[in-house]
Amino acid sequence: MRTRRAQLAAIGSAVLLLISGCSTTVSGTPVAQGAGGSNTEFDKLLQECVAVPDDKIAESVQADIVDQYFFGAVCMWTGSGPSGIIDVTFAWYENNSLGRERTLAEQLDYSIEPTTVAGASAFLSRRPGDPASCGITASYSGTITWWVQYRGGTVDPCQGATRLAELTLQRNQ
Repeated sequence: MRTRRAQLAAIGSAVLLLISGCSTTVSGTPVAQGAGGSNTEFDKLLQECVAVPDDKIAESVQADIVDQYFFGAVCMWTGSGPSGIIDVTFAWYENNSLGRERTLAEQLDYSIEPTTVAGASAFLSRRPGDPASCGITASYSGTITWWVQYRGGTVDPCQGATRLAELTLQRNQ
């Protein structure tokens, strides 16, 4: 019994040595979550999917109503209106550049049209053979992109995408 206790004590000591050998000391002052520095230029987009309210999205793309069905790094809505079903996508990449996005669009053979939106450099892009879809990518604390696709009708999707980019940038200036 004594040998068994000695073995357990030795194992316990070894475990304590292992645990203490793996500890790390962190210096600094603790700060409550969310209280640290934030990007003051684009702080309202820390919740990307609410950058523009749903009613403003619907109005911008001429939909009666939109329904958000995906929250994440990319935000997606579907809507319906006089032009039928409408798909809307928004993405914000904080550490991105307009040049990189333009290069990617060119590699996909999208047609590119330089423009400005709310004072920011931007470009419109269209997929080849798809006049019912259009995206706008703007430079602002990284890049933002709005993409609009109509599944019917003759509405210019670039108008809705541009309006959504304007609303996003105006809200966050």
